[in-house]
Amino acid sequence: MLLAIHGLGSDSSAMRDYLAGAVPPGVRVLAPDLRAHGANPRIGEPGDFALEALAAEVGDELARAGDGSPVSIVGVSLGAALAASIARSGRFPLDRVALVRPAFTHEPLPANLAVFPVIGRLLESHRPRRALAELHRSGAWRAIAHESLAHARGLEAQLTQPLAAERRIRLLEIPRNAAYRPGELRIPAPTVVLASERDPVHPLHVAEAWRDELGARMLVSPARDDGEAAMFAWFREQLGSFLVGIR
Repeated sequence: MLLAIHGLGSDSSAMRDYLAGAVPPGVRVLAPDLRAHGANPRIGEPGDFALEALAAEVGDELARAGDGSPVSIVGVSLGAALAASIARSGRFPLDRVALVRPAFTHEPLPANLAVFPVIGRLLESHRPRRALAELHRSGAWRAIAHESLAHARGLEAQLTQPLAAERRIRLLEIPRNAAYRPGELRIPAPTVVLASERDPVHPLHVAEAWRDELGARMLVSPARDDGEAAMFAWFREQLGSFLVGIR
């Protein structure tokens, strides 16, 4: 079985961009919507958005769906942090793990995630159109746009997607989490880190830190600003190669 975990403010449908054609035929794919994402109606309290709590919820879904055979995991951004937590929990036999565009670090609220609480606070006090204008004036958004307009534009969906205001707690609370403690990030299965050039929300130095902590191989995709289709095609190619032979 393959467990596919999406990123912050996204949903399970986004995993198609990474996995279409990359999963061997006949492999079951479990791609849940995280709490307060996609079709998952649960919102809850701040404590429900701790990485450990989110990982436990995904692990419970996996336990219900699985048959005891080894699990492979692909996690993107927030999903990479949850994939690492689930892989290290000892709850499941593992085959292999792919950590795609990791964004979380050993510190709470790293600089690359600072824009998300900004968006969450704007959703508290403004309607979407005004919130978008205020976001464009914020230093956090401008810093991202200076490096990558494509990634800055992608963040605008956090303001306009359905139930964005009702679910703003996810943007306020999840970035406060640290993903690991230095020297303690070990995954007992073959692992690869996949990153992108010029991605200020998922910067290379974060991916490099994960690579070094894990002692894993790391590969770097073309930049999103140079063509989103080419970037996703690269991820599908790399994940297809990595997932050969899973069952």
